[in-house]
Amino acid sequence: MVFFTLKEGFKQANFVTGYVPGGDPLKVSNGVAFRMPKGSSPALQIHYVSTGKPEKCRISVGFKYADGVVQKRLQHLLVYERRFAIPPGAPAHRVESTKTLNCDAIGLALFVHMHKRGRDMSFTAHYPDGTDEMLLMVPNYSFDWQMPYRWESGKKRFPKGMRLETVAHYDNSTFNPYNPDPKATVREGQQTKEEMMNGYFFYIDANEQLNLHVDGKTGHAR
Repeated sequence: MVFFTLKEGFKQANFVTGYVPGGDPLKVSNGVAFRMPKGSSPALQIHYVSTGKPEKCRISVGFKYADGVVQKRLQHLLVYERRFAIPPGAPAHRVESTKTLNCDAIGLALFVHMHKRGRDMSFTAHYPDGTDEMLLMVPNYSFDWQMPYRWESGKKRFPKGMRLETVAHYDNSTFNPYNPDPKATVREGQQTKEEMMNGYFFYIDANEQLNLHVDGKTGHAR
């Protein structure tokens, strides 16, 4: 995963992008870009697993500057939970979390990230007028195929105050062929023998007009 860091150090909110099994790039339209503040530094978080012998790292990261006029920043809500314990043998342990949108937004994509015990995840929008809408249900999650689920450009709009709820279930039973250890109590962690509950909502502010002119060679904006 790629983040940017400032003087205060690493923050999960400064997530830029990630590379996962089965994933593909989240492309955005012209006039939309991710902003990395002046003075920040790119940072890589790499989830390695030891093999018992020396290995070579061949990871590289490249940045492409926006070119032309940028009107909107690519933003995201990370709807996650860190405090959970999946009991041994549990076939459908439930973990949930919510976040509230602080602006009128145009939805770009949804993305699910769990580990080997991830079974399913759903995203539900709870609107300020009291209505609800199921945005996405991934009924058979696979760690090997973690792709973004995109809306058609400009078509899906959300009002300020929309509460996004994610609900995930985890299969820690012997019937899960990918389960590293059905006898373990599983908590949040970086290794795939542990678990994560991350639901990403990518969007742009519907009312934002930055009018930034960006040099495609240097990334300098004015």
